[in-house]
Amino acid sequence: MGRMKYQGPLLGVVAMTFAFGVAIATSVPAASLATPGSFDAVQIAGAVGADQSYSAEGGSDPTVTRDGFAVHTPTPTPKPVPVSSGASEGGYGGAQCQAGSDSVPESAAFSPVYPDGYKLSDGFGPRAEGFHKGVDMLNGPGVPVHAIADGVVIAASGNGGTGGVYLSIAHKVGGQPLCSMYMHFLDGSLTVGVGSLVVAGQVIGLTGRTGNATTEHTHFELYGADGVRFDPMPFLAAHGIG
Repeated sequence: MGRMKYQGPLLGVVAMTFAFGVAIATSVPAASLATPGSFDAVQIAGAVGADQSYSAEGGSDPTVTRDGFAVHTPTPTPKPVPVSSGASEGGYGGAQCQAGSDSVPESAAFSPVYPDGYKLSDGFGPRAEGFHKGVDMLNGPGVPVHAIADGVVIAASGNGGTGGVYLSIAHKVGGQPLCSMYMHFLDGSLTVGVGSLVVAGQVIGLTGRTGNATTEHTHFELYGADGVRFDPMPFLAAHGIG
């Protein structure tokens, strides 16, 4: 009788313990009972947004694309800085003509100063004001002025002196140095500077009346390694650019 007295309470404790264990097993997610080393981040990342990825192997920068488009940044083309007002650069003597000609290939093409025509004013030779070392080609204000041949700019000036805004270009023609000079450009209109390579027919500035000029025109000269100016008209005519 004394033994049966304690059997009831003992069975009750065992039954309650069993019931508590079943409740835990059915209410707590299995993942929360896993060991710390069993968590798989790669599997979870693959389950969410599996079509997205990022790779930066070897420290390389990531490449981002969007809807198949790529962004390209164009490389700016450097432009010559115009000569400041009143300043001058380079030189237009015989030595500079020779040196410039030595640095460029043979001119392969030629162009008129004014492809659409001009009016010839004062020619080469003596005149009341003194010996005229070139020819004056009259045209309207702002009309483009063209280089007569391939070459390199050896001299340039801002708006100062009798020539106003001017350029001199060295060419090589028939293996010999030849330099062309253009004066009285519109102030601020030069498109090239000393050291610029030009091609025949390239616009180098606009017609103006800077310096000692009473109307818009281009004073045009030709000279060689000796620096002596000569009548440019026979040369222009011989090359079909007169």
